Amino acid sequence: MAAVAIAQSGFMAVGASKAKSSVASIFAILDQKSKIDPNDETGMTLEDVKGDIEFHHVTFKYPTRPDVHIFKDLSLTIHSGQVT
Repeated sequence: MAAVAIAQSGFMAVGASKAKSSVASIFAILDQKSKIDPNDETGMTLEDVKGDIEFHHVTFKYPTRPDVHIFKDLSLTIHSGQVT
């Protein structure tokens, strides 16, 4: 039983190491200083902005699971003011 427990703890150590690395990466992103100053009032302000969002023939799969398609030839249009 001790050998099984030691073997299982080895698998958990790998997972814990990956989790620690992921958390460090997330905190590094959150700690970045924005290049946009929200208090800066210079520049141009647009009065009325409307826009449509369109995706044409999007195909996506995660690099770690190349055999599983998340999107395959996705085409989508969301018109301005439309809630999806």
